[in-house]
Amino acid sequence: MTRDGRSFDHRTLEAIRLMAVERVREGERPSSVVASFGFSRTTIYKWLNAAATPGLGLQALRSRPATGRPRTLTPPQERQVFRWVNGHDPRQYGLDFGLWTRAVVADLIERKLGIKLGVTAVGALLAKLGLTPQSRCNGPISGIPMRSSTGGVSGSPPLLGRPAPLAARSGFGMSPGFVPIPCMAKPGA
Repeated sequence: MTRDGRSFDHRTLEAIRLMAVERVREGERPSSVVASFGFSRTTIYKWLNAAATPGLGLQALRSRPATGRPRTLTPPQERQVFRWVNGHDPRQYGLDFGLWTRAVVADLIERKLGIKLGVTAVGALLAKLGLTPQSRCNGPISGIPMRSSTGGVSGSPPLLGRPAPLAARSGFGMSPGFVPIPCMAKPGA
């Protein structure tokens, strides 16, 4: 059985590489060593070649932090976007539409910060900031049994008995569109 090394964290992979090379240097056959870890037979030879690199040695097998793509917005800029959206109306910033949409937020970021973001990236940013789209029609939630006014159990709660939205309870003047609600789903999921 071969194992997909991508499923291990960096420290574990580093330890496996170092142990495998050490065992081969002590005299074990490379194929049996790599088989004991469950990796492909050719993998160990890459590790052995890297460890034999002059000047690096075993340092070539150490884990390095993954660079990844650099952030488009810095953390202070992300907090600024949150302050712009939270509790304000887009028309206060000279935008035509009265609701916060991903396109409107992208336009505001481009105007104020000079950074062009796509609507998908803006959606991920808003979810990261805890701003999720506010439903325009807060219909009944099905599957929650509640007592109706007649005393029976209904399948959905009455609309009038629902708690007020967060903005109304907290006293902050939230505009429709996005409200700070903890986002349970990951962006892109």
